[in-house]
Amino acid sequence: MTMKQVLLLGGKAVVEEVPVPAAEAGRVLVRTAYSVLSAGTERSALRATGESSLLRDAVQPGRIRRAFEILKEEGPGGVLERLRAREEPSALAPGYAASGHVHAVGRGVSDLPPGTPVACAGAGFACHAEWIAVPRNLVVPVPPGVPLEEAAFATLGAIALQAVRRSRIAIGECAVVLGLGLIGSLAAQILRAAGARVIGFDLDPGRAGRCRDLGIEAYDLAAVDPREEVPRRTGGLSADAVLICAASRGSEVANLAMRLCRKKGTVVVVGDVGLEIDRSLMYEKELDLLISTSYGPGRYDPAYEEKGIDYPPAFVRWTENRNLGAFLALLCDGSVRVRPLIDRVLTLGEAPAGYEALDIPAPGGSPLGIVLRYPDAPAVEAPGSSAPAPRAGGAPGGLVDEVPFEPLPQSAAVIGVGFCGAGDFVKAAHLPALRRTRGFALRSVVAASPVRAREVARKFGVARAAGDLREILSDDSVDLVAIGTRHNLHAFQVLEALRARKHVFVEKPLCLDEADLGPLLDAARAARRLLAVGFNRRYSPLAGRAREVLERLSGPTLAVYRVNAGALPAGHWVNDPDVGGGRIVGECCHFLDLLLFLTGERLEGIEARALPSDGARVIASDSFAALLDFSGGSRAVLAYTGLGDPGLAKERLEIFKGGASLVLDDFRRLSVHGGPGGSIELAAQDKGIASMWEEIGRALRGGTSRIITPREVEAAMRATFRLDRAVRGER
Repeated sequence: MTMKQVLLLGGKAVVEEVPVPAAEAGRVLVRTAYSVLSAGTERSALRATGESSLLRDAVQPGRIRRAFEILKEEGPGGVLERLRAREEPSALAPGYAASGHVHAVGRGVSDLPPGTPVACAGAGFACHAEWIAVPRNLVVPVPPGVPLEEAAFATLGAIALQAVRRSRIAIGECAVVLGLGLIGSLAAQILRAAGARVIGFDLDPGRAGRCRDLGIEAYDLAAVDPREEVPRRTGGLSADAVLICAASRGSEVANLAMRLCRKKGTVVVVGDVGLEIDRSLMYEKELDLLISTSYGPGRYDPAYEEKGIDYPPAFVRWTENRNLGAFLALLCDGSVRVRPLIDRVLTLGEAPAGYEALDIPAPGGSPLGIVLRYPDAPAVEAPGSSAPAPRAGGAPGGLVDEVPFEPLPQSAAVIGVGFCGAGDFVKAAHLPALRRTRGFALRSVVAASPVRAREVARKFGVARAAGDLREILSDDSVDLVAIGTRHNLHAFQVLEALRARKHVFVEKPLCLDEADLGPLLDAARAARRLLAVGFNRRYSPLAGRAREVLERLSGPTLAVYRVNAGALPAGHWVNDPDVGGGRIVGECCHFLDLLLFLTGERLEGIEARALPSDGARVIASDSFAALLDFSGGSRAVLAYTGLGDPGLAKERLEIFKGGASLVLDDFRRLSVHGGPGGSIELAAQDKGIASMWEEIGRALRGGTSRIITPREVEAAMRATFRLDRAVRGER
C-alpha cells in the first residue's frame, strides 16, 4: 500500500509515492488531515537540500584529503566507485506539524481509540504525508471545538509556549518579541494571555501589521527604533524579558535584545541567531541568557520521544507533550488565534507551488503559514480569500454551534455602529469601550430625548444624533445596531434591527417574556446576522482564567455565588414588571450565564426561596437563595440580596472542584488554592465590557471569536425565566 508524500530533493519539492508506514509498538498511525508548511523552517530545509551537491562536498578540505587516501590505497577505480555511490542524492522528508484522525495504534498504546482527532509533532514523524506514524508522546488529542486545520499548529504553538515558560514572565511585566513570524506571533499572543504587556518588532512591516490586527503592540523595525520605543513604553524601566524569535547569522539581534532588557532581566533565544555576545552588556545588567529548546523537556531524548518513557509531572511539569496540549487549550478558549496567520490553503498536490511561494511576498507581507490539506479533509478558506469562513463558537459542555451569521465583507475597513439608547450605563461603560476598541466607528446615537442624543453625540464624537431607531436602520453605513434601552423595548428593537438585516448587540436581558425568545433567535438565524447579548462577565479575564483552571480539574463543581446587589430606590423602573421585568430577569441573568459558562454544563433544576416581602424594605425578588443543579452533577448556590451594606463588595464567587478552591472577588482578584494556575489581581475591576467588544469585532470580521453563541444565549435566558418562576413559587 502506498501514499503520497512531499520530499525535498536537490533544492526542489516533489510529491512522490512511498509506502504507508506501519503502527509499530508505541506509535500511532494517523490519517493526516492538515499539515503546516512553516515558512522559516521549510525555507531553510529547501535551501539545505539545494546546497548538498556532490561538487560542494568534493571541494571540502576533508573530502579532498580522503580522496587522495583512497587513490593511494585503492587506485583510480576506487575513487570512481565512491563517486558513483554518491551520485544519487538522498531525499529529505520535511514537516513536523500535522493533525488528523487515529487509524490504528501499536502495542503499548491504549488511550487513543481509532477516530480520535489528534495533533502530531516531530521532524521525521509528523511529515507532509497522507499517513504518518508518530510516537505516542508526540501525539495529543484535540479538544472539542478546535478545528483540525488550527490544531495542526500545535507544534509551533508548543515551541512558542516553551519560550514563554523559559522567560518566567509574570503578570503585569513587559515582554519584547523580536521577530514576528509564526513562532513570534504565537509567542506574543501567549505572553498576552499570561498577563504580560507585549511589544513586538519585525523587519517586515506586513508581519508587524498582522500582529497589530491580533491586538499586539507591534512595530516595523525600519520605522521605529526599539531602543527608544521600549524605554518610552515602560517608563524608563525597559523589558523584563526579551524573546528572540528571529533568524540571523549575525549577533546584532542578540545584542539588541540585551540592550532592551532591564537590569536582571532575561533574554530567551528561540530563533537561530549568532551569539557573539557583548559581555559588557550582560555583565553590567547581570542578565540571564537562556536557550529555549524546541517544544520543551523531552525533545531530542530518544527515551522520551521514541520509547515513550514519560517524565513524572511532579518533577517535570511541562513536557513537550503537555505543552502541545496546553497550546490546544489556548486555542479552545480563544486566547490564541492562528487562523489570521494562514496565508494559503493548498492541496497536497499543490505543495511544490507552496514551496515556490515561500520566497514570494504575499499581499501585506511575506507569507507566514501555508496549510496543506489532505484527501477527505474539509476545505478551508484562508483569511485573505474572497469567500467568508463562518466560525464555530464554544457552547456549554464542549458542544459547538455553527455561527449562523454572515461576517462583514473583507473590504469593510471599519464596523459602523449605531447606538440606540443613551442612559447612564451606556455612557459610562459601552461608549467609552467602543471608542477605545480598534475597528469600530460610531456613526449615530439615538435617544428618546433629542437633547440627550445631541449631548452624547458631541461628547463621544458621534457624527449623527437622532431620535428614532428607524434612522439607524435605514443608514447603510451602520453595520451593527447596539441596543441599550430599557428592558421592555429590547425584544421589539432587536426584531426590527434583524428585519433590517443589521447585526445586533443588545444589553441584557434579551427579552422580558420567554415566549419572545424563540422568535428572536429564529429571526437572527433567518437574517444570518449576529445577535450578541451583553452577558459581559464571561469575557472578564478573571472568568476566562477560572474556566481554564476548572477545565483542567476532574469531577463535579460546587459553587457559592453571593451578590450584594443593594437596594433600589422606591419606584425604580427595573422593579416595574412591565418595564424592567424585576431584578431577577433584569440582572440575575448575568450570574446564571457566568455559572453556565464556568461549569460547561446544562441547567437541570432550580429550587429557590425568597425572603417574605414586607412591602417596604424587603422585596421578594431582591433577596432570595437558589440551589441550581447541573447536568454533570455540579451544583451552585446563588444568594442574591438587596439588604446589604453598599460598602461590601458586590460579588463573590467561591468554586470548589477536584481538590482545588477558587475565589473570584468582585472581578478584581481571582485566588486559586490547590489547583493549576496562579492567582491574579487586577489594578482595576474588569467585568469584561472591553473584551466583549473586541470579541464582537473579531466575530463580525469572520475571525476566531469567543462570542456568545445562540445556544448559550438561549440557555442563560431560559434559566433566568426558570429562576424567576421558582422565586415566585411557580413551576
